[in-house]
Amino acid sequence: MFGALFILLKGIWADPWSVSFFDLDLLTILIAYLFLSFSRIQAGAFALGQGFLIDIFSGGVHGLFAFLYLIVFCAIYLGSLFFNLQTARGQIMIVILAVFLKNIVLLTVLVFISNSIVFLKSFLIASAVSIIGTGLITPVLISLFNRLGDIHGREAGTPASEEL
Repeated sequence: MFGALFILLKGIWADPWSVSFFDLDLLTILIAYLFLSFSRIQAGAFALGQGFLIDIFSGGVHGLFAFLYLIVFCAIYLGSLFFNLQTARGQIMIVILAVFLKNIVLLTVLVFISNSIVFLKSFLIASAVSIIGTGLITPVLISLFNRLGDIHGREAGTPASEEL
């Protein structure tokens, strides 16, 4: 639900001040959280579903974002083989890797699709800030999602982990 809401609001808030430096990829963080807290199958299904949802609401090439978020899922899976996703350092490294790979694949696909792609220094700087910013905010958001999950679990009647 949060992913769909984020996609819809991001379309509304798309660059309201002509500043694209703060384009944090919260969907990648959500995929990493689902991968960590639930299962690979649920994280992969979420990535594919969110990609399809973005494809539906965008005017771009159909299947592009579904492909990109499957790439993100694969990057998280492969990154989790080398880094511990349960630590803050591992979360930062894996999400930075996933967002970096997503941006590289997106640029590569856009180069093949369009003949008039021009690489601007400001775009590269904005991408670097987005990659690093998304990585640095990841442990904070995953901790927040864990706390929200604990609160929701207690409201549903399941005992807290301290009570067990």
